[in-house]
Amino acid sequence: MVKALILGLATAGLVLAQPKIEVKDAWVRLVPPNAKTTAAYMKIENKGTEADKLIDASNNVSKITELHETVDGKMRKISAIEIPAKKTVELKPGGLHVMIIDLKEPLKEGQTVEITLKFEKSGEMKIQAPVKKGMDKTEHKHGH
Repeated sequence: MVKALILGLATAGLVLAQPKIEVKDAWVRLVPPNAKTTAAYMKIENKGTEADKLIDASNNVSKITELHETVDGKMRKISAIEIPAKKTVELKPGGLHVMIIDLKEPLKEGQTVEITLKFEKSGEMKIQAPVKKGMDKTEHKHGH
């Protein structure tokens, strides 16, 4: 009986220490019909007491999905996005984002993209991201 009680308390402790991921304000940038790539942005909030990592993503509109970050105006692929406990990480233009590469067909404003986010500890989560027009700070730095 004591073993069962200790095991129960240990299991309850593990449950309390898990990340609790919520995704808000997801959207995909509308691009011209001839463009083959776009990006998805969102806020990922971890309400839990343990950090998690976004380690992969997929979607229903392109062949390739990658995690990217923009550093000094250059995009680069990254292996994971850290989501610290009790924090919100914003994926936004000019920063962290989900790259949607090799679109199967042109996106339309108002269309919804289904994105599957894969977290190291929280597993998979499907989200709906509407396609919207958006300006990004880097688009204004053309060096004219």
